[in-house]
Amino acid sequence: MDLDKIEKLNELKEKGIITEEEFQKGKAQALEDNKPTQSLDLGNMDSRSYSMIMHFSQFCCFVLPVLGWVVPLIMWLTKKDDDYIDQQGRVIFNWIISAFIYTIGCIILMVIVVGVFLLLALVVCSIIFTVMGAINAKDGVIRNYPMAIRFMAVNETPRTPVTK
Repeated sequence: MDLDKIEKLNELKEKGIITEEEFQKGKAQALEDNKPTQSLDLGNMDSRSYSMIMHFSQFCCFVLPVLGWVVPLIMWLTKKDDDYIDQQGRVIFNWIISAFIYTIGCIILMVIVVGVFLLLALVVCSIIFTVMGAINAKDGVIRNYPMAIRFMAVNETPRTPVTK
């Protein structure tokens, strides 16, 4: 809080230059100006939350297709020194590369129509697997997505049952 501003306002009030009402408004404004603004600070975020956002960043592909792999790549490379984030980045890119290969197969199979249905199934699976990956990342679990080809080695953690 800006104590100097409040003290100056108090002096003005005591001298009779401003009224009690003006003093209260000025004090409220001084206190309001110093409230911290909440923002998404990726630099100070814990590894689990950062990894969860990194998984969800794959959905940027719905804005511009190339962003679905560029944004997670940038996020991964900027924090690759953290082992947990590095493992989660490997999980994400195992899936991105696998999905790209599956997409090429679906496009080829579109010649016999079945590729259209397979491509729709791939989109649904991609959404589900991304959400599952984000939940796992937030829970501290490192697991490859189902159907992901293991291009990069991932040190998967075993699932532990939740006990209440």
